[in-house]
Amino acid sequence: MKRAPAALALLALAASPAGAQTGTRGPGVARKRGPATAREAAPSLDALLAQAQAAAEGGRTEEAARLLRTAAERFSSVRALLQLGHLQAAQKDAKGALASLAQARALAPNSEDVLSTYAQLALAVRAPAPAIGALEPLTRMCPSVGRHHYLLGVALMQAGAIASSVDALRQARALEPDRPLTLVALGLALNNRKLYAEAREVLLRALELEPANVEGLAALAESEEGQGELAAAEEHARRALDQAEANPTANLVMGMLRMKQERHADARDALLRALAADPESPKALYLLSLVYARLGEETASETYRAAYQKQLRVVEERVERIRREGGLAGGGERQ
Repeated sequence: MKRAPAALALLALAASPAGAQTGTRGPGVARKRGPATAREAAPSLDALLAQAQAAAEGGRTEEAARLLRTAAERFSSVRALLQLGHLQAAQKDAKGALASLAQARALAPNSEDVLSTYAQLALAVRAPAPAIGALEPLTRMCPSVGRHHYLLGVALMQAGAIASSVDALRQARALEPDRPLTLVALGLALNNRKLYAEAREVLLRALELEPANVEGLAALAESEEGQGELAAAEEHARRALDQAEANPTANLVMGMLRMKQERHADARDALLRALAADPESPKALYLLSLVYARLGEETASETYRAAYQKQLRVVEERVERIRREGGLAGGGERQ
């Protein structure tokens, strides 16, 4: 996303052609001065959006952002705020993107487009709590839209609320039974709950639909490792790593397999790769504490054990905060 134009093509989603000017003057008619003329001279909303799109496509991102802010302030424009949020997200300004979309949500709290866009950008910048806050009402407003339940399940999984995530993803699957993204996400959530047999069935279906799906292959390897099918787990983990060598789930599986084979140095290397790809993974931190202990490196083992315990507290506090804000129902979550 270093180059603006590709990401900023999203600005075209809501922009419409510049509005035509109204009214004509014949030659010799004097132009009146005063407030009315100033208003007429000010660009319309459509004109500002068109100028912002042109600036973004030309790589002039600061100018595009300025024009969109002007449009949002002058016209209380939800379209301008949505486009500004996309622009800021493309520039890796997560805080700014969420702030712009929060303004859009305040102007149009019941807009499906606003809530969905807000949630997707929140997930993209790993801010699950705001995403859940938008998706909970969205799934109630549009209960038959599988994609909204899928996004809610992903947000809950990202937050660490795994049991609630499974429920949301099962609902998404009921609405869209053959959507690979939904099936893979459900498989990952079921693995987190150690429901490996159900996860394996779901993931096999996902791979029937999309055989080269990297996340599906890695998740299937995790299910197989959990069921003791070690040869199959290694085969699928290797197939995933052949396509994406940094895949965190596949590296995690390889680390677990190498630990069972007592190849502790190789296990450490695989788990470090898993952690580098997913620095918030409690499981990778925990396994690293074990493998360093087996390597006789007690200081490193204690460091990773402390990091694991800290990450568990972070997850628990985040889930509790979401529950207090009304984003979760029911009892406690166990990781």
